[in-house]
Amino acid sequence: MPEFTQEHLLAARLRACGHFLYYQTGGKAGQRRILVTLLKRGELTQKELQDALEISSGALSEILQKIEEAGWIERRKSRSDKRQVKLALTDAGTSLALSVKEHYMKTLTRMFECLNMEERDQLEALLEKLVEHLDSIKNDAMFQAGADDVREGVPR
Repeated sequence: MPEFTQEHLLAARLRACGHFLYYQTGGKAGQRRILVTLLKRGELTQKELQDALEISSGALSEILQKIEEAGWIERRKSRSDKRQVKLALTDAGTSLALSVKEHYMKTLTRMFECLNMEERDQLEALLEKLVEHLDSIKNDAMFQAGADDVREGVPR
């Protein structure tokens, strides 16, 4: 039986939390996230939506086609610039987006109900510290070189 370091166990627990969040809140840039973004921001061009979601234009186009076919969004000519096309929620899309948003809020409440306020504050502070550190090391040249090798399958 292999021994795991504390770092390995922490990473596994963070991965489990990330997995739960990903699948319970609509994935990285899934249909639900698009609908909620349009609910929150109103009509957007495809480029504005792409920038807001930080996804490729190809991936967004594929998802938009599916949700347009489902009747949740429609394309409208901009009132101020007739050359521009805006994406907007239909009534059915608005209703679904409101349901998705409600489910998201309930999910967040349920996720943290096992922690008291002091524990939540501690967790928030620790995660903030970890995220700042991760942001700093992802730009580190040595770390990046190792990550590139792993992605390319190059043994070290």
